[in-house]
Amino acid sequence: MPIQKGSLLVCGKTGRVIGLNRNCRWVRWFFPILGLAALIWYLVRVIPKPSRAEYPCQQVGAPIAFGGAAYFLSFFGVVSAFRNARKFLYQHRYSAAAVCLMIGLVCSAVITNMNETKAYAENTGTFTPSMGPNQPVGKARGIFPGRVAWSYDLSACNWDGSSKYWWSSNFNDQAKITKILNNVICSVAGQPSISNAWEVLFRYKNGGTPYVKGEKIAIKLNLNNGGKSNAIDASPQSVYALLDGLVNEFGVNQADITLCDPARENKCSAISNYCHATFPNVDYDSNLGGFTPNAFSYSASGPTETSMSTTIVNSKYLITMALLKRHCTPAETYQDGVDKTDYGNASVTMIFKSNWGIIGNKRASQHKLLHDWDYPMASYNQLVDMYGSTNIDGKTVLNIIDGLYSGDRWNSPPHKWQLAPFNGHWPSSFFASQDPVALESVGLDFLRSEMPLIKNADRHLYEAAQADNPPSGTVYKPDGVRLQSLGVHEYWNNSIDKKYSRNLGTGNGIELVKLAPASVANP
Repeated sequence: MPIQKGSLLVCGKTGRVIGLNRNCRWVRWFFPILGLAALIWYLVRVIPKPSRAEYPCQQVGAPIAFGGAAYFLSFFGVVSAFRNARKFLYQHRYSAAAVCLMIGLVCSAVITNMNETKAYAENTGTFTPSMGPNQPVGKARGIFPGRVAWSYDLSACNWDGSSKYWWSSNFNDQAKITKILNNVICSVAGQPSISNAWEVLFRYKNGGTPYVKGEKIAIKLNLNNGGKSNAIDASPQSVYALLDGLVNEFGVNQADITLCDPARENKCSAISNYCHATFPNVDYDSNLGGFTPNAFSYSASGPTETSMSTTIVNSKYLITMALLKRHCTPAETYQDGVDKTDYGNASVTMIFKSNWGIIGNKRASQHKLLHDWDYPMASYNQLVDMYGSTNIDGKTVLNIIDGLYSGDRWNSPPHKWQLAPFNGHWPSSFFASQDPVALESVGLDFLRSEMPLIKNADRHLYEAAQADNPPSGTVYKPDGVRLQSLGVHEYWNNSIDKKYSRNLGTGNGIELVKLAPASVANP
């Protein structure tokens, strides 16, 4: 909370100056006078030559100028309205007096609101790992504990950067995309074929029991932008490749598969248009059944939305296909209790944030709790409760990150990557793991090496990796039973070698298996 010190507002946590104290007398008049000066300057410049209104300096000054105009018009409106109200009362013209009184009250409200508008900003900071490389925390999970498979083919994705759309079939080689996805799935399972890989993955999840036809599988996608623009969303080619392996190779009935982003129901048109001819009986994000109340609980105060997608609750299995995407840009943000679309709510959109879309419609009221820069590293994180629940972690067979294309904001178009081996190409990659923390840790290393992230971007990973004894001291038990570690968190040695402790033989952390473009996944 800000603290008033004379004419300044100071951050209560850092002691940093974050704005002006509007309760100070001279500050109250500073903005009206500034607005009047901006209005005079704007009129002097624009009236002689109206085209100057398009100049950048005028674009910046216009809001201040018109805000000042509104302030002074409201001020004189108050004075005039109350004078006339008093005059009409003396003349016993009560209706006219009432109208003037109402006008005066409205103008007063405008002035009050302008005076009370918060003008201080809080810096989201930039991310710096709080521990060194190759120092794993948590417990690795999976058939091959801590294994994250990565495969790429720079010739698979060839959008020209301007034509509609990045996901158009003529820019994406389906055969190559299917191959690199199958590569990572086979590597995670340690199997030579995609059919064998899915067999092993389902058996592992079931404690040895095989998948049975008729059991429902939900595939959580990221459809945040509706799939009707060049903003980053789930790729139709990625989804096609996933369906091909499950249906045509492994033998799952199409009708038992639901593609979904419950927070964005019926936003699957690009994927449906591309996949429907081959997979007509799959449910494309429709008729999801709403949300089931009280599907899990939180382990600390703050968040309140405990409903989850009925489709997820009723499914036997869950596969998450998230995106390799930064969610927001580090920036100065207005901290007025309202989310601003210019900076978003979390640092990255990968496995944990993707599953945010599974909870019910009141989730928006919990957005501020995702502001990692606003909380210390050792603090409760609602994403741990959500992912750790029996309806998400208890059902997840595999986590996949789609990195064919990648964005620098939640609604950005694709951005080419400079990090090797991409070197100015689309990343054209897939990542997969049974360990959600390890997978997101690898994705975080790639993202932070390509672009800046907000402060404490890995806060949820520290808590999730140590969910049985987290830094915050929270007792995480979303279903009434205390969570164990949700996986292993670690940073690579450097962005060139990209090696983790299992690659180096120095610890029991992450193993990043890199599959070259032409390679076949081996056990």
